[in-house]
Amino acid sequence: MKFHLAPARCLIAICTVAGFALFLAMCLVSPSHAQTELRPLRLDANLSLVERNLHGNSQAYYDPTGQLTREQVASPPYQQQFETLAGALNGGYVKGAWWVRFQIEASPEEIAQPLEGGWWLRLNAPYVDYIDVWWPEVNGGTSGAFAHRELGGMRAGSLRELPWSIPAVRLPDFPDTQPRWVWVRLAGDRSLSLVGGVSPLRELADVQQQRNFADAAVTGIALLMAVVSFMMGIALPDRRFVAYAGYLLTLGLLFASSENMPASLWLQDSPVAAVRLHNFSVCLHTAAAFGFARTMLDMERQFPRMNRVFQVLTLVSLAACLVAVAGGYGRIALPLNMTWLLFAASIVPMCAVLLRRNIHAWPQLVGYAVYLLMGVVHFAKNLQLLPYTLITQYSYAIGGIVHIMAFFFALGWRVRHRERRALALSHRHRARLARRVNERTHDLRQEIAEHHRTHDQLAQALREQRGLLAMVSHEFRTPLGTIGGAAQILTDDRLGLVREEVKKEGEKISRTVLRMRDLVDTLLADEWLDASSENLCLVPIELGGFLREKIEEHNEGGGGGRISLVLDAPELPVLADETLLHIAMDNLVTNALKYAPTYSPVLVRAGIRRNALEHVPGAEAVPGVCIQVCDQGPGFMPQDLSHVFERFYRAAGTRRIPGIGLGLHMVHRIAMVHGGSVAASNGAREGAVLTLILPLLGSAEGLLSRDESDMALLDPGGFR
Repeated sequence: MKFHLAPARCLIAICTVAGFALFLAMCLVSPSHAQTELRPLRLDANLSLVERNLHGNSQAYYDPTGQLTREQVASPPYQQQFETLAGALNGGYVKGAWWVRFQIEASPEEIAQPLEGGWWLRLNAPYVDYIDVWWPEVNGGTSGAFAHRELGGMRAGSLRELPWSIPAVRLPDFPDTQPRWVWVRLAGDRSLSLVGGVSPLRELADVQQQRNFADAAVTGIALLMAVVSFMMGIALPDRRFVAYAGYLLTLGLLFASSENMPASLWLQDSPVAAVRLHNFSVCLHTAAAFGFARTMLDMERQFPRMNRVFQVLTLVSLAACLVAVAGGYGRIALPLNMTWLLFAASIVPMCAVLLRRNIHAWPQLVGYAVYLLMGVVHFAKNLQLLPYTLITQYSYAIGGIVHIMAFFFALGWRVRHRERRALALSHRHRARLARRVNERTHDLRQEIAEHHRTHDQLAQALREQRGLLAMVSHEFRTPLGTIGGAAQILTDDRLGLVREEVKKEGEKISRTVLRMRDLVDTLLADEWLDASSENLCLVPIELGGFLREKIEEHNEGGGGGRISLVLDAPELPVLADETLLHIAMDNLVTNALKYAPTYSPVLVRAGIRRNALEHVPGAEAVPGVCIQVCDQGPGFMPQDLSHVFERFYRAAGTRRIPGIGLGLHMVHRIAMVHGGSVAASNGAREGAVLTLILPLLGSAEGLLSRDESDMALLDPGGFR
């Protein structure tokens, strides 16, 4: 489909440009309405507006000095130099003045019954600064006297008979049908042109109303499109719409000032300001046209050399604005029009080149071709290269309306093309993302499956390892019991078989058997803890009595009576698994007895703290029971404090002391399954402090200690 649409769009663009060119050519070569001989303008209401126009019914003379008076040009030497105009006067940019003369005669019906409101001389000269009108006095004036009226852009509108944008003067009531000459002088810095005729007051009002409607429509369209373009430029965002909004604002200002709207509305008493506003708007619109063309055609990237030229022309046009405001527009008017012609000669070929590079640029070619074709006609008329007709007079307004629509369509087409391109790019990215997601999902599933296989293998290995360890530990107990029994028999003094050497070796065997039995018991306890940690049997336990029994048991065994107990509360109720609590306390007390010096005291202290579990996640401000076991041993090295509860971890200086590094690890696991914690630290002077914290039973929160500072880390040296 793309290969069929592209030639069709090119054909549409070419046909549009060719159609406007043909239309313009037909208008320019249309037959003239000029008469073979000069005839007076007849004051007859039965004639049409066209039959009462100056077209082909006037003569003109150019005064290069601009100093001649009406009496001088009416003298025979100058009267012979007047030439009959085939159409309207188009004087262009001149330094002198143009004189136009024509005759007016009244019809018999007008003499018999004059029209209400009278007849008015309509002089449409939009860019003329000074218009002077003379006609013979007819109401009892001095013979040969002439009435004089002053009009033009540089004269206050409030002083006119009708302060409208179309200059008009009321003609006197003629007493007879004799033709009378009317003289008009045109001068100024802008283009000098004149069309007009005679009209009744009602007809003149209709013409003025139609003109106001057309001017307001063109200006309103330009301003409305400027607002819409600016809002779209901010919303998209797109700098082309913003540039187009600025361009349309200057175009609306140019339309309004060209048709004398400011002069007829709010600058009636400031004609100089109104004229300079028009001159300023011409220069400003020229600068905006160059700037918008640079943005619209993307000259910085497409035509870098022409971009520099247009930058210079934009700055020159902005400088011309200052000259126009200062009143020097007459010196720059002709170069400014020539600049427009060069602009027209260069911009359309660039649009054609851009169309070859990008088929979506065809609306730009149509817009610039139509507008610049009409603009060339308008300025060629100002430069006297084309005759003054209705087409050449209103070519700028017609081209303005058409090119406003064409450029807005071009910008909208660009947005639509960009949306389609973004949508296609989004589809491609979505497909690419979906493909990558599928690939990544497949990889993740493979990784997850591999992890599951690895996890299953590790779990199987751990089960086999634990089974082997349990089997080996269980099988070790029977031979160890046999060996231990034999060693006791050898060392029994009642049998009378023991010599000193045999007794010594037998005791050594007994100690080794005890060590191996403790090792087997520890391994079996750890294995049993793995199996039972998920199936706790929690019961209320009064920790004070439990600790007394546990300490008496150790004092009667290996403790030797050196373990003491301090309770900071009368009752210490907890909810715990009694078997696991026995294992935890046995390991804590055994650890203190093992690493403390012989016969040194060991302190066990228990109490209640309000925020004992605040460091445990999810247990803020929960009261707990603290159990501290303090000894006077070597304590912990700083590098060992973060590892003491790891499985099979032993400090470097304790390798000669019996043990495999599972005792404190089991205490840590028992504390975790009960929702508590365990911590290791050193005393203020020497020794280790192990703190086991268990949650307080809910009904015993009223037993909180009044002085919780007593449960700070204890100094074993304090009870030495």
